Formats: sequence, C-alpha cells, structure tokens
Amino acid sequence: MNFNGLRPIFKILPFALLIFVCLGCQMIETVESTKIPQSEIRQTYAVTATRERTNVAAYFNQGSWGKSVDLDAPSKIEDNSEELPQSSLTFLTGTTYGKNLAGLRTAHRFVYTNNDGKVFRNELSFEPLDLPEGEIVINRSQETVIRLSRAAGKDEKISISLNSSQKRPDSSNSNAAPDNSEEYDLFLNNELDESRSVIVLKPKNLKKFVGGKAVLSVETSRELPLQEQTEAGGTRRWSYTSTTSASVTN
Repeated sequence: MNFNGLRPIFKILPFALLIFVCLGCQMIETVESTKIPQSEIRQTYAVTATRERTNVAAYFNQGSWGKSVDLDAPSKIEDNSEELPQSSLTFLTGTTYGKNLAGLRTAHRFVYTNNDGKVFRNELSFEPLDLPEGEIVINRSQETVIRLSRAAGKDEKISISLNSSQKRPDSSNSNAAPDNSEEYDLFLNNELDESRSVIVLKPKNLKKFVGGKAVLSVETSRELPLQEQTEAGGTRRWSYTSTTSASVTN
C-alpha cells in the first residue's frame, strides 16, 4: 500500500488528537452552578430509546464547550415531574443527570430550575420508526426492499447497520489466513427511496458481506433547538433504534 498520500493526515493527526483530549478534559472539569452567572449555563437533553429501554440524559455546560456544571440546590432538572439524579461523570459530557427506564417512553417534559429560581421548560417527543416483524431475507445479488412502519421526516437522520452473527476467522492462527475480502459489519446512510418509507439495500454494498445469520438495525435521530433557554443556548435530541434478525443469502 502506498502511504505517500496519507502523510499530510499523519502530520496533523497528533494535533487533532491533542485538541480532542483538551476539549474533553475541559468538559469533564466541573464547576458548581452557584459559582457562575446563570445566563452562561447551556442545557442539553438527550433521549435514546429502543422498544425495550429508554435512556434519559441531561447535562449542563458553561457555554458551548466550557466546563461541566454541577447543579447545586436550588438548581434541579426534572423529566415528567420527576427529578433526575446525577447518574455519571463521562469524558465528553462531564456531569450527567439521567435515568434508564424500562420500556419505550416517547414523550418527555424537561423542567430546569436555575439558582435564580428561573424555570425553563422544554418538551421532547417522537414517533418510533420500526422495521417489520420477523426475520428479513437480504439477497446479495438483487435489491432488498424493506418497508418501514412510517415515513422518515425530512429532518430525521437514518443510519442502517448490518452485523453478521457469524464468527470471524481467528487471525491469531497463522495456518489460516483470514479472508479480508469478507465483511462482517456494514454501515449505510441514505438508503431510503423517495417516499422515505422504504429501505432499498443495493447489491453493490452487500457483495462482500458474509452470508448467514445477521442483525439488521435502523437508527432514527433528530436534533432540535431548545424552546426555552438562556443566552448560552442548548439542544434537544432523540434517537430510536429498531432491530430485527436477518438472513443474508446469495
């Protein structure tokens, strides 16, 4: 393989990683909400769901890429009239408030009260987009048409993944060189027809995919501005993933 064309990328890669780490470190650094102007607190709300589980998360930053904000009383964040507890401290989001709920919850009403007693209300709801029930047969030699439960909105993003259930060849076995031409994981975008209610899987994307049992997933997501916010702004976003079994054939 000729790496000459990749040399410019290799040169900037260390600097890109340094910027990424610095941003992550700054966002994980925490400041108490009582010690900063309340107008600088940015709100972010995220709901990630399947038919089985719903994860609700809220986090706050001092500006767009600033320090993570720890809500001190009387500050609090509620979802559907229940206060969200502090749930984790992660590298990219810092202090996070949230819950992991059983089942699918599609409607959320976030109420954030800051230390000045001002209340911000933001609602987030979505309609699930599901794959058909039962195993889907995916043919590598012809188009596979899959009808969804509804049409995707123009402002909704659709991501498709196909993951083989077959065991990968053991690359540690020197006597059996792995077949690099076979693909076990496939990620696609923009595979919808004009109606945005049908997925069309094309043979050109599947010709190297290994045959046999697999798992097909479709993630629908959308990001929205806040309805009530401080000068720092913020976002609301949701994502829903539908998964079903598949059989990949010739």
